[in-house]
Amino acid sequence: MGMRDRMTSKLLQATSDKSEMNKKMISWKKSFGEVNKVIGNSSAPKKKN
Repeated sequence: MGMRDRMTSKLLQATSDKSEMNKKMISWKKSFGEVNKVIGNSSAPKKKN
């Protein structure tokens, strides 16, 4: 199990009955997704047309 899967399952366990915390975790997940896109694109070699 990768770090991402482990972290996701632990967050789900910790926040399953706390609706406000669930909303906060969803917003964090979106933010991390945006950061991952930026970091992922910067490390990939750029294609020349």
